[in-house]
Amino acid sequence: MRFHFNLADGKSVADKGNQDLDDAVQASEVAEEMAGQLLRERPSLAQKGYAIVVNDEEGAEVYRAKLSGRA
Repeated sequence: MRFHFNLADGKSVADKGNQDLDDAVQASEVAEEMAGQLLRERPSLAQKGYAIVVNDEEGAEVYRAKLSGRA
């Protein structure tokens, strides 16, 4: 299945690419890794309500990894 990953702040969305993965569980793991990497690179995003939003092939949201509240 193809999953789409986007960085969203509630108003706008930035495309972070797409990947062919086995299922939504694997997509959620990728989203969590992306969120962690983004916070290491840009810690200021934690205070701005950003999340990595994962959508399936039909466009339905299957996972949301919030950047806030991470150590």
